[in-house]
Amino acid sequence: MVAGCEAHVCVLQTVLGLLDAGRKVYVVRDALGSRQPESKETAIRRMERHGAEIVTTEMVVSRMARKRRASALRDAIALIK
Repeated sequence: MVAGCEAHVCVLQTVLGLLDAGRKVYVVRDALGSRQPESKETAIRRMERHGAEIVTTEMVVSRMARKRRASALRDAIALIK
């Protein structure tokens, strides 16, 4: 899972490097930053075209909680909201 600032520079280069190394990459869309919204969206589209799976924080937390126990999902979602 990858998140960070400047989606179109640092995050993009990290993701492309991980994909080139054969890793499965999940980019957490709502945990990315960029000074310009269009730079962020362009970077997300490029990462996706190259094979990254685009997810949200809530998707990640729910997947992690689901592996634990059912009540953990409710607790985790409450923290996000």
